[in-house]
Amino acid sequence: MTQFISFLGKNKRSIFYAFSTGFGLTFALELLKDYGGDEFWMGVSLTSVVLILEIYLNWRFATRILRQIDLPSINTYNLWGHFLNHITLPLLLFFSLAGFIYFNSDDLVRLIAIIALVFINIILFINIRSYYQDEFKIDVSTRYIYDVIKLIISFFGINLILHVKVLLQLDLWLMACCVCFLLLILGGLLIYRKAQVNIYTIAYVIISSFLIAVVFMLLNVFGFILLGINVISFLLFYFSLSILHHRIERSLTLNVFLEYVMFFIIALLLFAGLS
Repeated sequence: MTQFISFLGKNKRSIFYAFSTGFGLTFALELLKDYGGDEFWMGVSLTSVVLILEIYLNWRFATRILRQIDLPSINTYNLWGHFLNHITLPLLLFFSLAGFIYFNSDDLVRLIAIIALVFINIILFINIRSYYQDEFKIDVSTRYIYDVIKLIISFFGINLILHVKVLLQLDLWLMACCVCFLLLILGGLLIYRKAQVNIYTIAYVIISSFLIAVVFMLLNVFGFILLGINVISFLLFYFSLSILHHRIERSLTLNVFLEYVMFFIIALLLFAGLS
């Protein structure tokens, strides 16, 4: 109990920021129910501005102690890396989840998505704070959240693209290009964060994103249901991202590869059975 109270005290700002984004999205949802889509996206946009402000304040408070006692930071800050991981990624998560909520009419699913966003943002804000305060153990132990966010963005992002395609009757090739572009961004963020930007990793990200986009097109052509297209595309991205991650960490073996292949096949069979 003491440790829990200590955790709350140390991370009160991170927790407050995360819950405020959840409340903002809940308020936008109420606007959607009472007024309509325009008001919903206005509420989402305002909450996204609050989210950016919270990220900035989190950075300011986190570095204040080091500035006060005039200590140099151990971490080497990179403005471009800071922008990608601490601003771009949270915004992509927020808007992709907002799109999922907009097109999903199940209130329980919407509530679960908002709660998930709150807990993800708590871990994210804790990581940002620990990174700028040079708390190495906490920073390392919470870095996994960036990979989790990428996977969630891929699922919700593809879901949003599918619904926009149906709503606006857009060309399939254009939507496939959007899927490819989204996965290129997510894969690029991974190799950038791992400092593994080279011709081999770039080629892997480009080729895998293109192939998944092709599969996305074929599933649409053959008349698969939207959820099926969403799940299969997501599983393919999860598979490709996991293989890339193991390759970067030099832990990719035949057994690891076969485990992911088996997981992919079992997941497809389970989905086929449930649907």
